[in-house]
Amino acid sequence: MSNKLLVRRAAVLGAGVMGAQIAAHLTNAGVDTVLFDLPAKDGDPNGVVTKAIANLAKLSPAPLADKALAERIVPANYETGLELLKGC
Repeated sequence: MSNKLLVRRAAVLGAGVMGAQIAAHLTNAGVDTVLFDLPAKDGDPNGVVTKAIANLAKLSPAPLADKALAERIVPANYETGLELLKGC
């Protein structure tokens, strides 16, 4: 029972309040994290996720140990980013 599971990369499906905060905590723990959501209707296809990541800085208590860690969360959408799931 002493076998440890080492998580190096994770995907979080859904960038709502809960999904974005889960991505933040994984990033705090040093896990490379890809955050997915539906593609935005206008503009950047990853716009929904990008907005969710930006909103992490506004929450109290802050889910990120350091605001700079937000840059380590990779935004993705279900239409163009599915290949990012390979290493998760």
